[in-house]
Amino acid sequence: MLRFTPFRLSLGTPGYAASKPVLLLCLCVLALTSTPNAPLAQGPGADEPEVRALLFYDPATSRSKDLFTFYLPALFERYGARLEVSGIDLSRPEGKKAYAAIAERLGLPSEPPGQPVVVVADQAIVGLLDIATILGDNLEDLAKDPDARHWPSAPVLAGLLAGGVADVQVRIADAAVPSAGNDAGETASGELPIGDKLANGLAVVVLLGMLATLAHSLVRLWRQDGLLPGRAAIRALPLVLLAGLAISGYTAYAALGDVELVCGPIGGCARVQGSEYAHLFGLPMGVIGLIGYGLIFVTWLIARYLSPRGGGWYWLPWALALFGVLFSLRLTALEVFVIGETCLWCLGSAVSITATLWLLSGFMRGRVAAG
Repeated sequence: MLRFTPFRLSLGTPGYAASKPVLLLCLCVLALTSTPNAPLAQGPGADEPEVRALLFYDPATSRSKDLFTFYLPALFERYGARLEVSGIDLSRPEGKKAYAAIAERLGLPSEPPGQPVVVVADQAIVGLLDIATILGDNLEDLAKDPDARHWPSAPVLAGLLAGGVADVQVRIADAAVPSAGNDAGETASGELPIGDKLANGLAVVVLLGMLATLAHSLVRLWRQDGLLPGRAAIRALPLVLLAGLAISGYTAYAALGDVELVCGPIGGCARVQGSEYAHLFGLPMGVIGLIGYGLIFVTWLIARYLSPRGGGWYWLPWALALFGVLFSLRLTALEVFVIGETCLWCLGSAVSITATLWLLSGFMRGRVAAG
């Protein structure tokens, strides 16, 4: 006859008393980072643009396509009429002439750098990452400069600015219309392509698996009759952490270098990477992943080799992994239910951090088995 014994939290469980404050701190930080960015306060003359940005772009580059498809629509949705952008096409002679005039005044390279360049007042912003960070997260700081309300002064721009504003709107509208062979957009009927459906379905499976593993990790942590981790767990944990570090390293390289992620036959890595949720405090999620996995690895090594008898220091990497799982749950849910597309690299990182928490829950039960 099966007997059900409900588990309970015990203050005598190894590491629980020490980990309780860190657990509460993790949950508080997660709640704060889950709060959407508040819009800027509306002041007098709210209909007048507070920031006018001059955009130099080459329509043939993939970065410019991502700019009109993902970045600029998100900026306009967030700030509306408070931001006005005029686009200057570098593939046209007049566009090259305008860039040369601005470059000479601001000390930019005489040749366009091969990626979008935005000029606000006397500040040049180069590359998608800086555009997303400075225009997206720090627009309020830019708006404090009275010169940001005016276009950069150059005689060559006189006949280009008004047409550039309209050009930006047209290109954003065109980018929102899916082409016949575009697997990243919706079909004419408004349904997602089969590749995106498969990727989102996989994300839902991963999301449910993460929730189940999180619950089992907590049960495993506080059960008194479970087995302590053996050699297999000791060998598996570094491999799982190295996998997470590798994934985070690649996504960080792609974000910092404005390189398009290789996503495979399904999923929408470019849209996820270009969304407003791909950065936290101005840092790409890949960089945050590198920091997180690195801290878990270092604290686990310290706990394994320097912890007092009883393994009381294992609460620290466990708490870091718990925060990582909660944060990954949020990001995975955003991909499926908000962004509408899934990044397979993000799913790989979510699986890695969840496996890390499950393994560390065994270490938290007490001293690692000898051998």
